[in-house]
Amino acid sequence: MVGERVEVAPVLADIGRVNMLFALEAGPPGPGWRALSGAGPEEAAAEVERVRERLAGFAAVPAGAVEWRVAASLFQQGLATRLLSPVLAAALCHGAALRARDFHRDPGAAGAPVLRTSQRWAAPVCREPAAVAAHLAESVLAGVLEPVAAALRAAGARGRVAPGLLRGNTASALAGAARSLGADRPAVRERAREVVRLLTSAPPLAGTGSYTGRDAGGAAVFRRTTCCLYYRVPGSGYCGDCALTAPGRGPGA
Repeated sequence: MVGERVEVAPVLADIGRVNMLFALEAGPPGPGWRALSGAGPEEAAAEVERVRERLAGFAAVPAGAVEWRVAASLFQQGLATRLLSPVLAAALCHGAALRARDFHRDPGAAGAPVLRTSQRWAAPVCREPAAVAAHLAESVLAGVLEPVAAALRAAGARGRVAPGLLRGNTASALAGAARSLGADRPAVRERAREVVRLLTSAPPLAGTGSYTGRDAGGAAVFRRTTCCLYYRVPGSGYCGDCALTAPGRGPGA
């Protein structure tokens, strides 16, 4: 049964303890803060350039050595992780429906993006996987990530990122959020896994990846069908769920 609306601040205080990717401040956006849902092509391109510079700094190479499409892919995947993690945790752990369109970012913050929501009360959502999956699809996928993907496509003169790759990034971010949440909150581990299964079995994430078994600790192992292109950053490698690390696959496969 779905109950009454839920106060957001205590929910955020709890789920923020999972790890930093679940952290979301409660309060109105500060001066200069930007809504994550409203990025146009120019703003999206500026975000990609910031990611490009950070990647180049980590690799100790000029920014031009990092392809624009690689930076665009990693920008979108990082954004997907920061959106999906708190929304998933709030729904499964507290039955609270966070609105991703109300998330704002401080563009001047150094290091990991600082996110804040002006939402004070959340509508209740059933904690069962099907209801949580539907909420994620509406709040995060349709509400923010699809417009961001459109903005990146519109910025295509700088470089093109395949739509299927971006959908794969979203699936990977979702699976990673579910894994982290399940490790910290074992009581919701199987429901989190089922949310992933449901969302990756239907549009727009159908065909982006699936679970292939369990690791030695019993956690579900997710394998995506595309690559986020991180391996193309100088001096980097492959992510644990990358399609290119599957048997018989590789950059030239």
